[in-house]
Amino acid sequence: MNTLRDIAYRVEPVLWVREVLGVIPNAWQERFLRAPRGQSILALTARQVGKTTVAAWAIAHTMLFYSGSLSVIACPAQRQSAEAVRRIHELLLKAGAKFKSDNVYALELENGSRVLALPSDDQTIRGLTVDGWIVADEAARLPEDLIAALRPMRAGKPQARLAMLSTAWTRSDPFWTAWSGGNPDWMRLQATVDTNPELFEPQYLEQERRELGEEAFNQEYRGIPGGTQMNPFTWDLFERATRTHVPKASPGPAFGPPPQPPAVPVTNPFRTLNPFPTVRG
Repeated sequence: MNTLRDIAYRVEPVLWVREVLGVIPNAWQERFLRAPRGQSILALTARQVGKTTVAAWAIAHTMLFYSGSLSVIACPAQRQSAEAVRRIHELLLKAGAKFKSDNVYALELENGSRVLALPSDDQTIRGLTVDGWIVADEAARLPEDLIAALRPMRAGKPQARLAMLSTAWTRSDPFWTAWSGGNPDWMRLQATVDTNPELFEPQYLEQERRELGEEAFNQEYRGIPGGTQMNPFTWDLFERATRTHVPKASPGPAFGPPPQPPAVPVTNPFRTLNPFPTVRG
């Protein structure tokens, strides 16, 4: 890093993307790139709006300007993670980076920075310490155990950023649980047709609505999870209906069973009968 321009690129990744990669990011992508180190990010997006692309920009920038850093990317299938690494490879080539090693699932630069394409099995990714980016792409479709294995990767490196990017899927998936929760530690970004009408042409959206149906269209373009029309009962209603209510005070006699009259003794008529009558010849 020998020039003032290089210093500017290090502290302003949006400038680097514009001038070195020759791309103009959208407003939500600029906020993503400018997220401070250590930030946790949720990005709810429509399809094909550049969520994987912005993650690739961020990782490529970190690899170039933070020597020896490690970043990881996890997708529902490792081939998808490998495709993201391929995008990062193309960006680094365009930026003039020099590679130490280069394969389908991992890249390493001569400055020691690395990126790994993780499998979707949490048992095989434990033990990594990440100080760059932890990216969960299409996070709604990732297993909860995998999300749980990703989070501790920055326990010893609080400067690492954690980003979960996804289209909407269901109201019980890991991404929506975090998105709809009240945790203020998350930076929430949204790039759907409701918040950014300019993302797609109206004619294209109308065609997609007709072809996909309302529920799938809402998932893919509006950021609304599926299943919202199927069941009018929420978890809150279910819990209230199945909760056992214990009275705070013992119930009085008025709440007990009515008093019963005393039992009347009755003679057993069968006791006077002889079960073995005398047989005469």
